Amino acid sequence: MTDQLQFLCAGGFRAAMDLIAPQFEASHNMRLAISYATPARTREYLEAGFPFDAGVIVAGVLKKAQADGLAPGVATFKLAVSPVGYGVAEANTAPDISTLDAFKRALAAVPRLGLSDPKAGTNLGAETLAHAERLGFGDAMREKIVWFEGPGSFVSAAVARGEADAVITLASEIAPIPGIRFAGKLAPELQTEYAMQALAAGNAPAAATALMDYLRGPVATDIMRRVGLEPVA
Repeated sequence: MTDQLQFLCAGGFRAAMDLIAPQFEASHNMRLAISYATPARTREYLEAGFPFDAGVIVAGVLKKAQADGLAPGVATFKLAVSPVGYGVAEANTAPDISTLDAFKRALAAVPRLGLSDPKAGTNLGAETLAHAERLGFGDAMREKIVWFEGPGSFVSAAVARGEADAVITLASEIAPIPGIRFAGKLAPELQTEYAMQALAAGNAPAAATALMDYLRGPVATDIMRRVGLEPVA
C-alpha cells in the first residue's frame, strides 16, 4: 500500500512543489496530500491544529505562530528565498528594473500595475506600496495599482490575460506562469524577504524525514531555481 503524507505548502512554493511532488512520489512510493495556503490561511491551519506531517511555509508566519504557542515541536530549516520580482505580458519587452531609478522609470511607463489585495490573505502588495511611500513615490504607484483578490500567481495570470500591464509579486509566482515575461528581481530597496521554511511535525512518520532530505537534494533545488526560488539548503 502506498503511504500518504499530509503536506502544508505556502502559495509561493506551489510552482516548485507541483513539479517536485510527482518525482518524490514516484521515487519513494509515497503520496502527498498537499494543502496550499496563503500566509493568512496558513495561520488559520496552525490555529486549528491542522494535522500535517511536513510542509513548506513562509518563515515569518511560522516564527509568529510559534511565538504565540502554535506549531510546537516541529523540526525546521530554511529551504529557499523567493525574491520579489516584476513581470509583464509576454508580448511586451521586459523593462530594466534592476535599480531603484530604473524601476521608477518602468513604473512611470506602465498604465496598470497588478498587486495582490491584502483581502486575499497576503500582505506583499501592501508591503510593496509601503516601500514606495517610504521612498517618496507612493502616490505615483498608487495611481497605477489594480488590486486583485487572489495570490500573486493569480495576479500574474491576470496580466497574461490583459487585465493589467505588469505585476509585482514573488518571483516564484511570476516566472512559471504562462503568458508572462519575468523581468527580474526588484532593487534591494523594494525587497521584502520571503523565506520558505521547511518543517516536519515531531510525531511525523519516517517518510517525512525522507521528504525533507529530498527537498534539500539536487532534483528539488534545480526545480526551485527554474521557478524563481533561491535555494539556501
